[in-house]
Amino acid sequence: MVRIAAVLVTVVLVTLPFGFFRAYTCKLSLRWFLAIHVPVILVFLARYEAHLSYAFIPFTALAFASAQFLGGRLGRWWIKRRPIAPVADGPRESCRAQ
Repeated sequence: MVRIAAVLVTVVLVTLPFGFFRAYTCKLSLRWFLAIHVPVILVFLARYEAHLSYAFIPFTALAFASAQFLGGRLGRWWIKRRPIAPVADGPRESCRAQ
């Protein structure tokens, strides 16, 4: 039980910064793709090193998705909170011009 909790906490702590970074990227760009898929390798390694079976994949996927969501929300909140934004609507405004 402790291994499962440790893996889920690790998944959230590893994935949260990637979700935060994803808020600063243009949707469907290479950086956006990497912000989503690089932590998948780390999540797999954490599950593999803890010797968890395939039955725990849904739990790690749920932790991964929730951390990506919370990291993205936190990133968007941080962008709005900054006193001086580089672009009027934040850094994503330049993505719409492309």
